[in-house]
Formats: sequence, structure tokens, C-alpha cells
Amino acid sequence: MSVLKSHRQESQFEVYHQYYQLRREVTDLLIRDFGFSPEKFEKNLLRQFGGKPYEELDDTQKIAYAKRKQKELAFIEWFVPDERKTIISVLRNIGRCIHMANSIYPQYMSELEERRKQQDYALGWCDALSQELQYTIETLPVDINKYTRFADMIKQEIALIKGWRKNDNRFKKIVNKAKPDDGT
Repeated sequence: MSVLKSHRQESQFEVYHQYYQLRREVTDLLIRDFGFSPEKFEKNLLRQFGGKPYEELDDTQKIAYAKRKQKELAFIEWFVPDERKTIISVLRNIGRCIHMANSIYPQYMSELEERRKQQDYALGWCDALSQELQYTIETLPVDINKYTRFADMIKQEIALIKGWRKNDNRFKKIVNKAKPDDGT
């Protein structure tokens, strides 16, 4: 007898699927420089100064223009590349913790605790990813609405990991409470 699709539980490996989907989507965002466009920034800059060329601006406007232009160059030269490296590192850590936790099939309480610890680390890294993306959104002049799907994907990954942790409580009944034999 089969179980109705609406009554089936998500596979434990849904954590993996969601993680890889999240990683692909965020990598695509990184390839597109977080959606930051120097051309749009330049158009916005010109609009702020009434569309006048730099030569027609007065001295105070030239100073303000130069500061904004310097900010744009900083985004391109160091901010975007640095955030890209940081976010890639965080994504890798999430994957590493998920894989490490899943590679442990607990037979002893210490192994169960290690598995739980890796799941907790994965949750922590998910939160770190969320914080990094939030900081990037607040810093770069990008469309905030395009980032909501990433927040939703991260929340989904967190929910899946928490569900996985909760499901692991079944191991508490199975694992041998004794310490593993050290061979002595």
C-alpha cells in the first residue's frame, strides 16, 4: 500500500537538494556582482546632478560627484570581490558541515553528539550567510526585492536542518550509551 503524496514526509536528503539549489542561486548572484551595475550607478549619479557633465558642475558639486564616484570604484575594486570570497567560503562551510553530519551514523552517544554539533554548525553558517547577504544589500545600491528569494531559501534550509536534527532524536533510543571500545 502506498502513502498519498500529500502525506509523505520530505526526504532527509532534501537538506542536500535545498543546499545545492541555494548554492547555485547564490553563485549566480555572485557572478552577476550581486546585481550591482556600474552603468546604473553612473546614470543615477548623473541624474543626481541634473544630467550635467562633470565640467559644468560647480566646485561643491564636483567634490560631491568625486566622492560618489570614488564609492563606485570601491564597490568594483574591493567590496564586491571581498564579499564574493566571504560568501563562497560561508557556502562551502555549510556544505562541509552538512556532509560531515550526514557521514556520521551514530552508534554511540558521542557520535550522536558530534552529528548534532555538525548540524548546529550548519545552522550557524546559514545564519552567517543570511547576515552577509543582508549587509551586502544594505551597502550596495541594488534592488532589495531581488534578494527576498535568497532569504526564503536560507529559511527553508534552516527549517530542513532543524527537522533533520529533530528526526535524529530517534537515534537516542538506539545508540549504545556506553563509550566506544578503544581497543584496550
